This record gives sequence, C-alpha cells and structure tokens, in this order.
Amino acid sequence: MEDFKGYDNMMASYYEQMSNYSLPLLSWEFYGECHAALEIFKDDINTLNKLSQNWDFNKDYCKQLIEEQSVIIVTKPNLKIVYASKNIEKLNGYSPDEVIGNSPKMFQGEATCIETSSKVRNAIDKGIPFEVSILNYRKDTSTYMCIIQGYPVYDKKGKLVNYIAFEKAA
Repeated sequence: MEDFKGYDNMMASYYEQMSNYSLPLLSWEFYGECHAALEIFKDDINTLNKLSQNWDFNKDYCKQLIEEQSVIIVTKPNLKIVYASKNIEKLNGYSPDEVIGNSPKMFQGEATCIETSSKVRNAIDKGIPFEVSILNYRKDTSTYMCIIQGYPVYDKKGKLVNYIAFEKAA
C-alpha cells in the first residue's frame, strides 16, 4: 500500500480540481466498510418503516439506530419480540432470527436485578415510557450492563400495538 501513497496524493490533488471528485485508492477499503454498514442500516430502516406505517410514534428511530448505534427491539403488547435490528448480534451475540418470537426476558439471568425487572414490568403495565440500566446476558452467558429506553407504541386510533426499546451497552 505504501507504493500507492504518492500516486494517491497526486491523484487526490488532481481530482480536487475537477467537478467530479473521486476517492483515492487508500479510501476504497474504508469506503467499502462504511458502505456495508450503511446497507445494513438501510435494511433495518426499511423494515422499521414498514412496521411503523400505522404507528403514532414520534421518537426518531433512524437517529437511534444510526447516530446512537442503539439496538432496536420491537415487541407485541404480550412482549413477544417481532423485530430486532441486525446490530443486536454485536451487542449480545444473538442474531435477529434467534430472538424473534421470544420475550426480552431471554437476555436476563440469575444476577439480573429483580427490582429493575419489576420497574420495567410496572412501566409496561401502566403503558408509560421507562429507562433503566440492567444486567443482561449474552449468548455466550457473559454479562453486560444494558441501558434500555422503552416506549409504548400506539396506532393512529390510540390502540396499543407494540413496544419499542432502544438498547446500548453501558
């Protein structure tokens, strides 16, 4: 790669003067990695847009997903997971397919604080937003502190249709 550095610098100077600016060779690998990540976000956003067509929900899930790097989990009112963003695997080792149909309790274990779990349960029962830090378990059984912001989601007629949670490792 060092052999191309002089060429890249020269070509970068040349292309900066042109109206159709292109990237130097050293940028290709970085661009490829970013492009792949953006394609995953694009898939997640498309799925969320379809899922949320009838929602009356104001939180910007695109910002949460892309800028905040949050994992997004959507459940039915009975708390069965119907959607998990693809970056969940980076957070806890589970693929989206492995968590769909399960309850978020699958991430909890013997050291998870019962009081915090009760706080979440009470907020869900009352249909109010919540924010907690909770000890969760990865697929490999190692633990991590998870910050969860949860929100009830209503349809445009006012009926509770989903819950959405934005999760990040603390």
